[in-house]
Amino acid sequence: NIDINVIAWNHHVTNLLATGCDDGTLSVWDLRTFGGGGGSKKEPLPLARFTSHAKPITSVEWHPTDESMIVCSDEDATFVYDLSIEEEEDAKAKPTNPQEDIPPQLLFVHCGSQFTKEVHWHPQIPSMLMTTSQTGYSLFIPSNL
Repeated sequence: NIDINVIAWNHHVTNLLATGCDDGTLSVWDLRTFGGGGGSKKEPLPLARFTSHAKPITSVEWHPTDESMIVCSDEDATFVYDLSIEEEEDAKAKPTNPQEDIPPQLLFVHCGSQFTKEVHWHPQIPSMLMTTSQTGYSLFIPSNL
């Protein structure tokens, strides 16, 4: 019963949908797992769920050329994830240190803007991102992409 703020279709894998929620959850869904009738009452589960955001998700967008890359923002920061990175089996245990709660798929965090509202990939410079916020525009290329 959480409000979904934003959604985005994957440009390359059209059955994938990303959602960003008020509780700070970023989820990726495979629409093929949603019931199409047949009497199944089973709720679909997301392929990936990231709950490390403290504020509501304000924007989400898939990379224009890489089917596994996604960017999202909350009011405090912008986050780049690579969903092709899989978590190691021994790392799946519940972390005891809060800093260990960072998912391996999180590649980059951009901070410094206040009340970020939107984030978008540049269509011609694939690794460039642009955000809008109360403090203005930010254009940046993450150093590790």
